[in-house]
Amino acid sequence: MATQKQTTQRGRAVQQQKQQRNLLFIGLITLVGIVVLGGIAAIGWQSTQTAANSANLPVQVATYPVPANAEPNGRAWGPKDAPITVIEYADYECESCGYFAKNYEQVFTETFAGSGKVRFEIHNTPFHGENSQRASAAAYCAAEQNSFWPYHDSLFLNQPAHGAQGFGAATLTSIAAKLNMDTGAFGTCLNSGKYAEQVTDDLAASRAAGVTGTPTFVVNGKTYIGPKSTAEFRRIFAEVAPDVTFE
Repeated sequence: MATQKQTTQRGRAVQQQKQQRNLLFIGLITLVGIVVLGGIAAIGWQSTQTAANSANLPVQVATYPVPANAEPNGRAWGPKDAPITVIEYADYECESCGYFAKNYEQVFTETFAGSGKVRFEIHNTPFHGENSQRASAAAYCAAEQNSFWPYHDSLFLNQPAHGAQGFGAATLTSIAAKLNMDTGAFGTCLNSGKYAEQVTDDLAASRAAGVTGTPTFVVNGKTYIGPKSTAEFRRIFAEVAPDVTFE
């Protein structure tokens, strides 16, 4: 039979084992807590850095003057009763749209915007998917700050390469910052999805109009496909409105 001394020793050993297990458990809980807190801190730091750096991405911005007769906070220039109306169905990820914007649009605008004889409208046609739709929504947000035209032109200057991802929120916000827009208001507008339904409706309207590719230009009801130079537009205008003359 075990003596009282042996029983006491076994009791102490069991108690020590329990204490060791408790200490080990407490140590593990503490370690897990440190790891979790460290992860949260790292995520918070990364989020802070992302927000701080979003306005510092290497983007280009347009320096073209706002078109004459541009509508305030709008997506058109020229009088509504102009004898010639040009509608461009455009996608911000469309390479041919980018070609028109970067090579022809400014000369076209300088030639006709001040004439009072031409109205030019941009209609969103984001065939290229989510990123293109986000860029279209961003242009609407820019229009709220009367910055549609410089933002529109800048989107084409920052068009992603064919097949590449582009027009993330950080890039779109960086463009706004470089154009001296209120980035807080812009970010709130973009992140809220305020214009998501409008962009979806724009795409549906383009399809309903029979548009299957971009850029598509509709001039006084007649459809012309692909980018056009100012000289080509002069010929088109002479065709659809022969009584309208330009210097």
